[in-house]
Amino acid sequence: MDVSSDDRRRAGLLPEESLMASDSLAEIDAIRELASRLHTLISAIPDLVYFKDAGGRHIFVNKAMEDFTGLGTGEIIGKTADDLLPPDLLETCVKSDREVTENRRTLRFEELYTRGDGEKIYLDTVKVPVFDALGNVAGILAISRDITGLKNTEEDLRASREFVKSILDTVDEGFIVVDRDYRIISVNNAYCRQVHMDLQDIIGRHCYEVSHRGERPCHEAGQDCAVRRSLEKDEPAVSVHRHQDKAGNAVYVETKSYPLRDASGNTTSSIEIIRNITEKHLLEERVLRAQKLEAIGLLAGGIAHDFNNLLQGVFGNMSLAKTLSEKDGKLYQLIEAAEKSLELSKKLTQQLLTFSKGGEPARRTVSLPSVIQSAVRFALSGSNVSYKFSMDSNLWPVEADEVQLGQAINNIVLNASDAMQGGGTVDINVNNLVVDEKSGLSLNPGRYVVIAIEDTGSGIPEQHLSRIFDPYFTTKEKGKGLGLATSYSIIKRHNGIIDVKSQIGVGSKFCIYLPASKKPPEPKDNNKKVLFAGKGRILVMDDEELVRVVTGRMLENLGYEVEFAEKGEEAICKYTNALRSGRPFDAVILDLTVRGGMGGGEAIKGMIAVDPEIRAIVSSGYSDDPIMANYSEYGFKGTMAKPYNLQSLSSKLHELLAGAKQ
Repeated sequence: MDVSSDDRRRAGLLPEESLMASDSLAEIDAIRELASRLHTLISAIPDLVYFKDAGGRHIFVNKAMEDFTGLGTGEIIGKTADDLLPPDLLETCVKSDREVTENRRTLRFEELYTRGDGEKIYLDTVKVPVFDALGNVAGILAISRDITGLKNTEEDLRASREFVKSILDTVDEGFIVVDRDYRIISVNNAYCRQVHMDLQDIIGRHCYEVSHRGERPCHEAGQDCAVRRSLEKDEPAVSVHRHQDKAGNAVYVETKSYPLRDASGNTTSSIEIIRNITEKHLLEERVLRAQKLEAIGLLAGGIAHDFNNLLQGVFGNMSLAKTLSEKDGKLYQLIEAAEKSLELSKKLTQQLLTFSKGGEPARRTVSLPSVIQSAVRFALSGSNVSYKFSMDSNLWPVEADEVQLGQAINNIVLNASDAMQGGGTVDINVNNLVVDEKSGLSLNPGRYVVIAIEDTGSGIPEQHLSRIFDPYFTTKEKGKGLGLATSYSIIKRHNGIIDVKSQIGVGSKFCIYLPASKKPPEPKDNNKKVLFAGKGRILVMDDEELVRVVTGRMLENLGYEVEFAEKGEEAICKYTNALRSGRPFDAVILDLTVRGGMGGGEAIKGMIAVDPEIRAIVSSGYSDDPIMANYSEYGFKGTMAKPYNLQSLSSKLHELLAGAKQ
């Protein structure tokens, strides 16, 4: 039977000293057992663990350290860093040991170790000072973890991000990533260019601040927001927005938003693709407006044609009424006053056709002063803006359509008036100019007349100067963007140009350059009040009975015999039969446009085939038709735009037939 030491001591069988020795041995055994367990635990740790004494000598390493260095315990214990480490690690080790011991604090750092075969190993190292019973640093405990795999993963992720970013930065469309608070967390270069901002000024700001330059989310401002729909409905969304750039120009963008999810599948942000569609949008808008304008033009042309035919009946009958009235009588005066009002109606339809269709100018050699003065006075009537003329006394004439040219000047003067809301004066200077090759103008050398229209208004911003003549471009709230575009088109069709110079707060100056004519101005129709009686046979072709009746009456009143045709086919047949019968027509008046049948443009070809010397006058309510402007090229000897009166008809026939008899 075993008897314990405590029992022996209590029984008095052991002395006190023997009892004390027995306790110490037990404690030592316990410490040894604890040390053995600790050694086993540390050896099992996959991280590198080692102890150094105050002199830097290794006094313990674990199994992972042996495997990493390829050295056994006996080859490491008692050795210093100088004995074990390559130069690329030695300096880092010595420096870190010194910092731990001198500063008596824990140190963590990364170090790069290159094996003999060139493989790079990254270590995450922690060094801890070990203190003795007196509080002095007795050594260092170090633990190093191999983080090469983590480093490689981070590098692969960084490279992947750089690769994706490089791709996104090469495309022209803007990309941004927006979180649930509408803050931008990532952008590409294209977006920076779109908003004219640097990357560092964009990140962290709300998308509506940068894109819309607004103070609240766009959906709160009543706009559709693709990002909001993506975040709330967890699905792709598309929307179109109208922005303003720094210069105040309208910019249209199409945004496509796609939800981004975290590892749990929750939508945390949205990637937004932003494409500038300004040109596409404006092009579509222009096409739509052009289609509408074309439709309006067709409608306006039809209305003008029908209206001119109606006016023809009024003009003709009033002309006949004047012949039955005494020239000094009140009835004659009333008819003349009514005719003047009708002339304004005629000009109105001409302007309508010019606006809606922009036809070829019906040129004649004109003197400019009266055309310019009339257009300016009409444009500024009723406004708080005055005008001042300055013109060369010997202005050269020009080949122009008076109505179209007056409209071009009218539009520019109206633009000047709008720029001077507080009133002012428009200066109109008209001068002769000889252009040579050194002038710097995009004009052929030669003689020109320059019409300079200058205001003292608000001026045109420099960025808008190149676009003011574009159709539908306007900076006015209620503007349509057609006035200056129409003026530009008219002047271009007259082989001229418009030049503009402007300064903000000072005003604008528009200069119209028109080629001068060597011909003298054609005299005004001084024969208006003179009736030329005539004789001969006239064939009138018109699909409107009203026009046939009134024209027939006017011709019979002048002394002519008249026959009628409703369509071109009938007119050709009657003209051919009359020629073969020996009773030819002395002249024909052909309506240019016939509904549902052959018009004058086709009929003249058939008539020329049987009689190359035919004396034909083309007539139309479409005063801007190319045939009306260049009638001789189509075989006509003259033209008459509806409505015309008795005096005009008599003068035209007298000119045509008298010239043929000479």
